[in-house]
Amino acid sequence: MTAVRRVVWLLAGILVLVGTVATRFGTRWPSIYYMTGASMEPTVAAGEYFLAWSPAPALSRGSLVLFRYEDEDGVFSVLRRLAALPGDTIRMVDGEVILNGRPQRWPFRIIKPEAWRSALAIEPDIYSWGPWIVPRDSVVLLADTRDMVGWPDSRFVGFIPINGIEARAIAH
Repeated sequence: MTAVRRVVWLLAGILVLVGTVATRFGTRWPSIYYMTGASMEPTVAAGEYFLAWSPAPALSRGSLVLFRYEDEDGVFSVLRRLAALPGDTIRMVDGEVILNGRPQRWPFRIIKPEAWRSALAIEPDIYSWGPWIVPRDSVVLLADTRDMVGWPDSRFVGFIPINGIEARAIAH
């Protein structure tokens, strides 16, 4: 066997080993997604690609996740920020998340402050609401853009079942 062949086989073996470990022996797989709208700006802009691992590893507050959303138009994988876990108390004040009594410094934006009301929302004010206590089998997911452009999230569809989370995303 020539030296070139040995190097090629060595590199192939290393790639297989790295791939096996990276996918946790074939149980987790990365996927590339495309952000179609501005609902997660400033974190992920419309038109950007991002990577997500499925199934989602351990969930943590503030992480980005994809959840399965279904309506009359079809089934969608929607990117949102995991704002609260089971047992947490969450509220929002002027667009800022207050989790278990502490303000969270996650990025967010409000494009139109006057758009604080929506007939589709659970609470009368989409920028200030709560407190909510998250049930044991659910989470709260929020868009980083707090205006109507940010739906669907928990302000509009309620608590999201944990088993509805499809993947954990990595932005930039």
